[in-house]
Amino acid sequence: MAKTSSNEIPDFKEWLKGNGNLTPDSANNYITYLSASYNNVLRLNPTDNVYNYMDVIKQFYQAGDMLYAVTVINNIIERISVLGTPLPKDLNNQRSALKKLRVFLHYKRKNNVVDRTYLSKKNTNNPTSSTLDDTRDSFSKDSLDKIDGIRSLIDLIDTLGEKTFIKLVIESSFFFDKKIVDDQRNDIFKKLGEQPIPARKTTKTQSGIPEVGVNTKIGNLDIYQINGCNIPVELDGDGNEQVRKLIRSKTGYTISEGNCIFKNYIISHIWGKAYDPRYFTNFWNIVIVPAWANSLLDKNSDDEDSIEYKLKETFKKICVKLYGLDDPQFSEEWDDMASRMGATSNEKIHSNISKDSTYQISVIHEKNDGAGLWYGSHQVGRIILQNI
Repeated sequence: MAKTSSNEIPDFKEWLKGNGNLTPDSANNYITYLSASYNNVLRLNPTDNVYNYMDVIKQFYQAGDMLYAVTVINNIIERISVLGTPLPKDLNNQRSALKKLRVFLHYKRKNNVVDRTYLSKKNTNNPTSSTLDDTRDSFSKDSLDKIDGIRSLIDLIDTLGEKTFIKLVIESSFFFDKKIVDDQRNDIFKKLGEQPIPARKTTKTQSGIPEVGVNTKIGNLDIYQINGCNIPVELDGDGNEQVRKLIRSKTGYTISEGNCIFKNYIISHIWGKAYDPRYFTNFWNIVIVPAWANSLLDKNSDDEDSIEYKLKETFKKICVKLYGLDDPQFSEEWDDMASRMGATSNEKIHSNISKDSTYQISVIHEKNDGAGLWYGSHQVGRIILQNI
């Protein structure tokens, strides 16, 4: 049976209505979801009334120890998640509320511990009911929540609002014209498995695991070895050299080299997997993004409530629509390339969100006039605004 807790984190309800973008009724629901501790269900010392995790989270919050407050939340979310699906409605609701509470505590961000003395229940001279010292001791350092420098950027997001921030990032980024994308895609499709294709060196050392590739050599030829297949590759010199060359060749623009035209911008692989020759130089996987936003895109979050997840999935959704990645022809080609790499199943190129906004994006075109006539050698391609 769930243990009822009357503890409520101060300011959380107001934050839910503001930064959490919830109605007052929905905010009240989230507070209600957090009013119980499911110690028995989660096998948390069922005979020990000390560990009521909602009480402990509240105590850490009151002590200003946000690091451990969030660490407890992470532990409970994981315990709920491993119960599998479908979850009981009460537990599913509490997991959602805990994720919101985690975002709120990250918003608070900095620890504000006034007194370093945490009294233990094991200490018979303990005059209080505090369990903080015992709880701190129960977590290994590897399991602690991460102290993330990017949270200052997330503070800015809280000020702007998520939708405004995502729109700012999207409309400050640069995509590529579909012709550039299609030409490069066709080139990779023709060469894969037959001729060397650029790829970033992988640091993975596993072998013999399906879907996990490693770099090796056959004679003087660099190989991406996966599922028993040997795929010739040209390992990139510094992680993005071949991508920069292609951008310069197709459009005339320079980035992260020489006399850069793009300042404080980063080449971002939206689906990642730059070690895979199908992904590294395929322009549907590449967007030029502001340097200050790239750290968010580098994170592979599966937390659907996080700004990292929402931002990356929005980029994916735009690329899918802009480049026709959900067209039957693309799917057939993608399956064909997967089979050449010995894959019986393969990641589908899609987005996990439904886009509900319209963006005015900047699209970089080839350095010609659109009718096949090249501009002068010192010129660059047009950057055209496009609604999507």
